[in-house]
Amino acid sequence: MLGTTIRLAIILVASLGLTAVATPAYAAPAVLVDVGPGTLVADGAAVDVPITFTCDTDPGRIIAVPVVEVNQRVTEGRIANGFGNAQLSCTGQSQTVTIRVIPRAIAYDPGIAVVFVVLQTCTAEFQCAVVTESKEMQLEKPLEVRIPPVVPE
Repeated sequence: MLGTTIRLAIILVASLGLTAVATPAYAAPAVLVDVGPGTLVADGAAVDVPITFTCDTDPGRIIAVPVVEVNQRVTEGRIANGFGNAQLSCTGQSQTVTIRVIPRAIAYDPGIAVVFVVLQTCTAEFQCAVVTESKEMQLEKPLEVRIPPVVPE
């Protein structure tokens, strides 16, 4: 039993070492610059989350796939949870995309939520690098556009 555990640990350490070697040394990883605030859509049936990022400096990285998860404690301790994603071309410049996150069962409310972002950048051969970030984010109602009433003369 102990020998099996040691062999598994050695295999795990070796595989992690090979993963680190596979990443090119000249490429800086992608950078998540900013996340949020989120804007509620249809009274919490979804939330739009803007994220700003810069793809890494490796010109071979041509695809960016940001994945966003939003979790929020709502009434009676229940958790509203959902995911959203996008696929974009890497430009090498700062890029902003708004990702719509749809909750699975419970609507989001205005207030604080936790957002978890996974930004994956890949080559045409699907060799990918991943950057993650988790933080608190404010969920806000959309700005209301008010049209002044027409007063007859």
